[in-house]
Amino acid sequence: MNTPLILIIEDEKALRINIADIVAHYGFSVISAPSGEEGVKIALERKPDIIICDIMLPGIDGYDVLSHLKQSPQLVSTAFIFLTAKSTRADTRLGMDMGADDYLTKPFSKEELLNSIHARIEKLTKIRQNQVHKDESIEAALEKMTCLTKAERKVFHKISEGLTTPQIAEKLFLSQKTIENHRVNISRKLNLSGPNSLISFALRLRAQNADDHFLDNLPYISSHS
Repeated sequence: MNTPLILIIEDEKALRINIADIVAHYGFSVISAPSGEEGVKIALERKPDIIICDIMLPGIDGYDVLSHLKQSPQLVSTAFIFLTAKSTRADTRLGMDMGADDYLTKPFSKEELLNSIHARIEKLTKIRQNQVHKDESIEAALEKMTCLTKAERKVFHKISEGLTTPQIAEKLFLSQKTIENHRVNISRKLNLSGPNSLISFALRLRAQNADDHFLDNLPYISSHS
């Protein structure tokens, strides 16, 4: 991956500068923020690879920062490292349950900081390599979407909204058996196998297309169904 961008969110100026100096010295790009509010704003604008964030911040705390950023699809793969003076198991568990990747207890050494960063980079590299393969598979399947009939597209669209077979049947005024038949045909045409592969593909495709009517832009074969 390219030179990772690391965002440091820490209200203690001396510590913020110290961490930034260490990070920059070892070849990483670095930006920083003195508060949770500013950190969230910068993160959404710059989309860092790694965020190192203190828990005890003025205004919104580190937990709130993590909660805000986890709602952004563009930051779903960003690694999050908590800094804290607390070291209780409950605090650690809370951060991890919220989606934090690591936890450094103050005071921490330069080695501990760098080890955590390198571990996150290694994980991010693997995640993004896997994502490339997933994106390629989506593109390949997307080319086959032209094989879907108009009725199948309607069903696929409802699947991408997370609806179940009974819910789709109710929405489209069709029987559940008809919906199941459409699902089987869609999976076959897209070369998807496995009980959840169609759902997973539909959700990923929808996530990559902000327009809810992305299927309308593709041609489809004529059908009376």
